[in-house]
Amino acid sequence: MNFYNSLILISNILILTLQTQQLAAKGPGIAGCNYLGYINKQCGFPELDASCLPEACTSILFDGIFVDLNYHVFGNSCLCESNQKIIDGLDKTLKAKRPTYVYYGHVTQSEWTQILACEACNGGTNSLDEMKGLKAFLDEHPGITGLILTSIENGETTNLKPIEFPGYSENLKKYLDVMKTSFPQLEIGIEVSGKFLIDQFTAPEIPWLEIKLIAPVTDFFVISLVYLNDCTNDLIKTGIAPMTSKSTNYTLEKLKCILPLTSFPKDKTYFKFRLSPASDPSDSKTICDLNIQKMCVHPKDACKYCSDTLESFNEKGKFAKENGVGFFTSNMDVNDPRNLCKCEKPFATFNALLDGFNGVTSKPCKLLIKK
Repeated sequence: MNFYNSLILISNILILTLQTQQLAAKGPGIAGCNYLGYINKQCGFPELDASCLPEACTSILFDGIFVDLNYHVFGNSCLCESNQKIIDGLDKTLKAKRPTYVYYGHVTQSEWTQILACEACNGGTNSLDEMKGLKAFLDEHPGITGLILTSIENGETTNLKPIEFPGYSENLKKYLDVMKTSFPQLEIGIEVSGKFLIDQFTAPEIPWLEIKLIAPVTDFFVISLVYLNDCTNDLIKTGIAPMTSKSTNYTLEKLKCILPLTSFPKDKTYFKFRLSPASDPSDSKTICDLNIQKMCVHPKDACKYCSDTLESFNEKGKFAKENGVGFFTSNMDVNDPRNLCKCEKPFATFNALLDGFNGVTSKPCKLLIKK
């Protein structure tokens, strides 16, 4: 009888361990890789299927899905692509059968305030209506693992003074509650700008979001460093998200100092890094010009681009490990999938981030050494 009871005990422990591991596995994993699905054809590069992304990409991130005030879900992007092209790119991505997280939200923070106006006091009326439109979209495009909410910073992406929104945290929490109840299997993340956070927690203009209030109903948070600074001469050899700098206050060291003030749970926090170089914002360079493979093939054209080195990507990966649970990348489609840079592996800058996260120093790559 004792032997039989011991077997039952061991069995229960194994089941509990398995359940714990499954719960721990929830989320984008160590490395979320952004994939557009249509940009290579537009740029004249060989197409890259989502299934060809590195196995180390624990999830795929798809950007460009929004909802309007009439609760219509549509595809839109900063690249001025058509709605259908965005939707086709999503369907192409979902065919890879890999965990896929879709960026989703209202286009501006002012739209968010209209939707969330009094959700905490009216039972989530607007949220419930929006979920109907979202359900129709999810039914048409099955296989989406989770959503990443965008544009929730307080204030527009203009120079206008932000308008205070009393009860913003409570109303957003109600929205998240409704979304969780409507789609219990769907994981929900929220992305905010690192530049906004540095401003908000050093010299706040108005009160913002209480992260502690919404954290219990949010599966993960993403702090984007993709546009931390404009490209200037001082950042040519460090990239636009430097660890330290004498010319800008927007650095990873500064972000690290304010992170304890934000209350983002470390075990739910990701950092999104730019893989491609950046150029002076006043020029006409596009994503087709600003990519790793073109830097390697035409180095003279890229001498004024702000770009990271493999060493600085190692540092950024280490930063993500020390301050969060993983990292996200910008567009993998144009991250040298054919290894024209002749590095140790294709997708060299992604692998340098991963190396840094895992405590490994990447092998030098001659064509990516800044001179």
